Amino acid sequence: MTEVPAHEPGFVTFDTLTAERPETADALVDAIVAEAAGRLRHSPGFLSSRVHVSPDRRTVIHRALWRGAADHHAAFPDGGDAGVSTALANRPGVRTATAFRGSPAPGIDGPQLGRQPGWVAVATRHLRDRDSFDALTGLLARSGEWKRHHRGFISATPHISRDGLTFVNYAMWEDADSYRAWMADPRISEGQEEIARLESAPPEYVLCTVAADVEAA
Repeated sequence: MTEVPAHEPGFVTFDTLTAERPETADALVDAIVAEAAGRLRHSPGFLSSRVHVSPDRRTVIHRALWRGAADHHAAFPDGGDAGVSTALANRPGVRTATAFRGSPAPGIDGPQLGRQPGWVAVATRHLRDRDSFDALTGLLARSGEWKRHHRGFISATPHISRDGLTFVNYAMWEDADSYRAWMADPRISEGQEEIARLESAPPEYVLCTVAADVEAA
């Protein structure tokens, strides 16, 4: 396995919870932030935690960056797929809880790299086979020629699951206007048609804002 620099994640988790009411989502955000700030930030190998909420306050996404998979497993000894969603899934008002565990791949950096995002998109795609990931990352790399210069674009980072069949793209923009301009570009719809040929099921796409960030102690 390639050596991972101390400041870069080798393992990334996304926990997605949907709620029946906005009040439930608000409580989930508070619970995740409390867990991250009170325990996870002191765990060996933990790098950072970011909590997101959708505009309708019905979906909460927790992304955690880890030095490696072993560090995450040590923090959640109940199992490799455990995480913050495991304890929260059975709360009243929680409709669904899904988990992604995988590794980041090289992405695309935009002109606003390093800025705090105003809008974040988490796109989960279900691939037909392992070879589809290589084809998909190739498509993204070619599109980077124009994306890396797009006004207000921060970055997009792809992630691949351990079985090579689930792909999560994490994209950030400075504000809503830059996101809307991005989506209005005809090259986006052209790219989506190419990506659809690599998928085994429809994608899940969540647009959200950042509710909280927690860094390692």
